[in-house]
Amino acid sequence: MAKKSSRSGSKKHYPVQRKITMGVPLPSAADTNLLIRTDKLMSNVNHRLYRQSRVYQCKVDIDPNLDDGSFVEVYALADTWYNMKAYQLAKKMFDENSAEERTQLGASSARWNDFRVDHGDNIQQELEAIQFTGSVGTRFTGGEYLMSEVTDAAGTGSSFRWVGSGANTFNIIDEYDSTGNTDQTPTFPLVNVAYDGLTDEVDDNQMDHLSADGNLPPYDGNILENQAWVLVGTLFVVPSTGASKLSTGYFNAPCGLIRLKTGGGLHAGTVTENIHLEVKGGDYKGVHAPSYLE
Repeated sequence: MAKKSSRSGSKKHYPVQRKITMGVPLPSAADTNLLIRTDKLMSNVNHRLYRQSRVYQCKVDIDPNLDDGSFVEVYALADTWYNMKAYQLAKKMFDENSAEERTQLGASSARWNDFRVDHGDNIQQELEAIQFTGSVGTRFTGGEYLMSEVTDAAGTGSSFRWVGSGANTFNIIDEYDSTGNTDQTPTFPLVNVAYDGLTDEVDDNQMDHLSADGNLPPYDGNILENQAWVLVGTLFVVPSTGASKLSTGYFNAPCGLIRLKTGGGLHAGTVTENIHLEVKGGDYKGVHAPSYLE
């Protein structure tokens, strides 16, 4: 008997909650720097481990009923090669530092352990996911979410960060910057032509141009600028003029870290159920999030 074909256009449903309404744990009018940890919130609402080491494609939306003049500046980690390489080097050092301990632990290693780098910035509040019973929202507060640590020969533990410096912590961009500078190539540009004037095919000036103009890179070859964040866009509500921008559209968020700077009356005390995160659908546990380690 011939096998029955599946219904045309049918596709298996993948269960994943991709849109998250957010609030803050300790509302305060003084707090205007807020943080979204996409991997943490996705883990909360889906009861699955979503790893930090992914480039989540996200968008941030605000409700149109916010107070007149409210605005939100949305920042993400810059999706640059050196940010990615800095993260990969930190993960490599973490793995090497942990290798013997993992061997000793064997099957006793923590099941949900994940490599995580903290933002390191002056951020006052972390947004939490909100779930609803009817129309009443309550925050997800359970679960363990800790930053990764390495331990030196003296037994001192240190964590990783993207921005700034502090005791017992490594700035991963600064550490990657310490691995070396971009070489000048060629080191000594050729400025003279042998037997100049005896041939029309080779010219001093052209030789100088080809060997000297471009032997240094079109960026600072010695210093990586430690400015990890990039402005994605500014959302705002101004009903009095009819001007509003309610969504960033989708953008790449390396490690799922998103920083919000609020103003115009919008702050931690008024951010409740009016800011939303949505992650684009894809093939990593139902969302679009390519690996940051490959």
